[in-house]
Amino acid sequence: MPAKDEQLLRQLSSIERLPELWPIIDKEVSRRLEALGASSAEDALGRYSTIVVYGAGDFSRAVLEAWRERNLPIAFLVDGNRQKWGATWQGYTVREPSALQHTNGDVLCVVAAMESSDIEAFLLAEKIPYIFAERDGSVGLTPAHLLREASDCCEKVYTALADNHSRFVFLSALIGRVFQSFKCAMRGNLFTDRCSTAPQYFPSDIFTIQDGETYVDCGVFDGDSLAIFAMEAWRRKIHNWTAVGVEADPRNAELARNNLRAYGLGNVEVLEGAVGSGKESVSSMHLHNCRGQALTAVGASVPLDDILLEYQPTYMKFDIEGAEMMALQGSERIIESCRPKIAVCVYHSTRDLFEIPLLFIERYPFYRIFMRHHKAGSLWETVCYAVPDK
Repeated sequence: MPAKDEQLLRQLSSIERLPELWPIIDKEVSRRLEALGASSAEDALGRYSTIVVYGAGDFSRAVLEAWRERNLPIAFLVDGNRQKWGATWQGYTVREPSALQHTNGDVLCVVAAMESSDIEAFLLAEKIPYIFAERDGSVGLTPAHLLREASDCCEKVYTALADNHSRFVFLSALIGRVFQSFKCAMRGNLFTDRCSTAPQYFPSDIFTIQDGETYVDCGVFDGDSLAIFAMEAWRRKIHNWTAVGVEADPRNAELARNNLRAYGLGNVEVLEGAVGSGKESVSSMHLHNCRGQALTAVGASVPLDDILLEYQPTYMKFDIEGAEMMALQGSERIIESCRPKIAVCVYHSTRDLFEIPLLFIERYPFYRIFMRHHKAGSLWETVCYAVPDK
């Protein structure tokens, strides 16, 4: 590891409070600007005659949609998945990464992917200038550059979190997203590895399942979280509970029903529907089914307030591929009247990491907010827990 990286790793490892992170990010941004010879990432985006977008998935789709009116000189896309090579994505040809080696010297690569450490290593080795895009089309000099731009929001979340471990998780998740190059093959991202805990959705240090629990699982997939909920209840000698799942993909819903029946949980109902605020179309939500396949359902999303308010949930879990904020907006009456415990994934987009906990902090002051990370070495599986204040 170069000496400067050792010094950076030492600095990042020694941070005790969130405010200490911002000057380190600013220094990294200055270093990257000097290397690019630009005044900002936007300046760099306008300097080059040829732009290549690295990424041909849902992340790049959002970026390209945000750029639709900008008329940027995008030549093609590249992606590490060889099955995409030669195909067309969002109107552009997808090529192998080595295609970047054969472009002229006036090309800028825009990285459009959440996990970018391997991409950045390749671009550095090939001496190809690059910047990073966010889903909203904004560009920056580091991954997850929105976190620095929203530092006031991040500070507000950090201060309001209910325990020290939540602050450690939040800080580690921020560092892990911005400084992704600190990873090892076995451990993955070093900063998310150090703060990971289990079990996901049922952290006994935050809350425990109670007698009479009414659990709503949004984003059922194959029924795993519903089954684990039942297991956790039985482990605590609790038999008086109710559970229902909501799943946007009919194939996942049927898979979950089959699995639950096989486990003797056939009485657990799985409803089909794309959970949201009810104001957006399902197609505009760009949902996936956990296997990378886009959902093509038509019509509007389903607010939980319309289908489960009378159910009076005591615990709600949301893992719905980036639609979590919309689903919370469609659950306002349930939250206000029932005040359930809530577990919501905040890793699908950079903004979710601070905007979702901020929603609870500003709109629902009767909650205590916790953060936990549940997948060592990965940027995935960061969960915000909202627990009603007794």
